[in-house]
Amino acid sequence: MVTIETITSNADNTPVRPARSAWLAASVRAVGGALKLWRRRRTTRVHLSQLTDEQLRDVGLSPDMAEREIRKSRLLLLDRPLQPPF
Repeated sequence: MVTIETITSNADNTPVRPARSAWLAASVRAVGGALKLWRRRRTTRVHLSQLTDEQLRDVGLSPDMAEREIRKSRLLLLDRPLQPPF
């Protein structure tokens, strides 16, 4: 039978730091996730801005509620000709 020594008196107690590439990859994933969320919210607000009052009632929203949500995207407050098509 083989015994493995797991506790040694000469253990190195310096903290382990992640490699720079791991930190960079995590940062890129975080930024990518934030951009993906921003894009989804923006697209949803664009579609919401194109609904009629009747369609808003069908989904359970009042025009005031929809307007508040649309105003969260400042780019939607620009004139329509400047808006990219979605």
